[in-house]
Amino acid sequence: MKKAVFAFLLSFIVVASYGQFGLKVGANTAKFKITSPNQAFQEAQESNWGLNVGIFYRFKIAIIYFQPEAYFSSTGGKFTYTDPNVTSATEEIKSIELNRIDIPLLIGVKLGPIRVHGGPTAFFTISDKSNLENFDAAMKGTTWGYQAGLGIDLLKKLTFDARYEGSLSEISNNVTLPGGTTLEPSTKASAFLLSVGFMF
Repeated sequence: MKKAVFAFLLSFIVVASYGQFGLKVGANTAKFKITSPNQAFQEAQESNWGLNVGIFYRFKIAIIYFQPEAYFSSTGGKFTYTDPNVTSATEEIKSIELNRIDIPLLIGVKLGPIRVHGGPTAFFTISDKSNLENFDAAMKGTTWGYQAGLGIDLLKKLTFDARYEGSLSEISNNVTLPGGTTLEPSTKASAFLLSVGFMF
C-alpha cells in the first residue's frame, strides 16, 4: 500500500505544471450490504456518517478532464447479526468502522461550471474496528470500487461535488465468530459523498 500511495503522490509532482492542484474536505454517509447463507448477517437500515479530507489534481483538455485524488476517509456501516449458535437468538445491531486511504481516478466532462464525472476507486484500509468479535479481522486490506457524480466550480477556485460510491469487490473475508463458527458473508459497501474543495 505504501508503494502505491508513494507512486501516486510522485505522479502529482511530475504533472503539477500542467493542471491545478486542490485541497478538499467532505462528509460521507455509508451503508453496508452484508448477507450470509444462514442469515446470520443482514443489512441494517441505518447509515454511518464519516469524514473525507485530502488532495486532488485536475488536468483538462477542451471539455474533458482527468482528476486523480487521494484522501483519508473515515467510514463504516451498521448491520444486523443473529448468533447462529444460540436457539431463538434475537437480532442485534452491530457496526464496523474503517479508516482508509481512497484513490479515485476520475474522468469527466465540464460544460461551463457544471461537471459530470466517474471512474474506478482503490480503497486501502489503514485500520478497522467492530463491536462484533473477530469481524474487524476479516476486513480486506485492499478493495476496488467506483465513484460517479456531479460537480460545480465557482469563482475559478471553489469546487463542490456530490457522488455515489459503490463496491466492485467483496470487502471482507471469511469470519470466524465467537464459538468457532466460520461464515462466508457477502459484504459490499456503498456511500454518498459531499465535498468542497479549493483549487490553487
